[in-house]
Amino acid sequence: MAATSGPETSSSEVHFRYPDPRSELAGVSLFQEVFWPRSGPELARTGEGFSVVVPRPPVDRMEYLFELRHQDGSRQLVCDPGNPSRVPSPFGDKSVLEFPEYRAPEWSRVAAFPRGESVDLEIACPGLKAPMRVRIWSPAGVTRDRRLPLLLAFDGLEYDLYSQLTQFLDHEVNQGGLPPIRAALLHPVRRDQDYSASAAFTTVLWQELIPQLERLIPVRAGPSGRAAMGASLGAVAALHLQWERPEAVGGLLLQSGSFFNHHYFSQELPFEPVEQICMFTERIHQAVAAAAPVPTSLTCGLVEETLLASTAITSSLARLRYGSELHCLRDAHNWVAWRDAFDPHLRDLLQQVFG
Repeated sequence: MAATSGPETSSSEVHFRYPDPRSELAGVSLFQEVFWPRSGPELARTGEGFSVVVPRPPVDRMEYLFELRHQDGSRQLVCDPGNPSRVPSPFGDKSVLEFPEYRAPEWSRVAAFPRGESVDLEIACPGLKAPMRVRIWSPAGVTRDRRLPLLLAFDGLEYDLYSQLTQFLDHEVNQGGLPPIRAALLHPVRRDQDYSASAAFTTVLWQELIPQLERLIPVRAGPSGRAAMGASLGAVAALHLQWERPEAVGGLLLQSGSFFNHHYFSQELPFEPVEQICMFTERIHQAVAAAAPVPTSLTCGLVEETLLASTAITSSLARLRYGSELHCLRDAHNWVAWRDAFDPHLRDLLQQVFG
């Protein structure tokens, strides 16, 4: 493949190119998270490749792929061969374009502070079809019998791998931004079903998983000893746990929540349990009171489809005295955006809940 340069940017435009010196491809389109539709725009053939100029999106960084259409009709998603910058994700690497305004958080660059201990477990829950994988993180220098607050992180293993969650917690505890806490990083068994406002899954969490965790590690008693966080469907699962079991957690971080509602999503949604989520969000919007409002921080990217739904759920939670606040990020629906919001939003929430 012939070499090509990466994207060229200006204050108003971005120029993308893909090489095809032998005219082997039928077409190329940009596959990205910042324009609609996500598959597009199409690149035009220009000389020995393809090219497109798009308006500069209202973000500070942009993850993307190229979708190649081969002559036999098959399609393939690939990184930009002219851009060496990559970011990992659960679905493989993506190319990333960082605009001049972007700054990664300092804590994410070099872990020049003591790292805590992580222990991976499989916890049997009779209400699930398989054991749940859980990673227990504890900060450096604490004894195993010390009673500490607990952060429950839905999709926690991915949060750790792609958003450096335990590195952030290590940094904050070491620097005094947070008191010593522990984290239980939860890995779903059936993510689409369990994280979609499932009453059965919430019952498993409250009656089976949390009691077992508290037998394994000493946890501060009561809601003020537990907080929960999640992104996308994980945010739905976290809010559903607190709504159905108000004594479960004393604070929530909800990132890019998939708070689907028929008023906000006219297009057909991609998986079966979405109706269950719509019914749950409608209950919140119509509620006149909540059993036990808790501090709640929400984040969402400015270019996400979920922004309207996040705005609406924030307003309803505020009306129900949750003290909720939505923070809009100059990014999209991805793990780096969620990472970059930990400081200050996760730290501030945990300070408020745990003291």
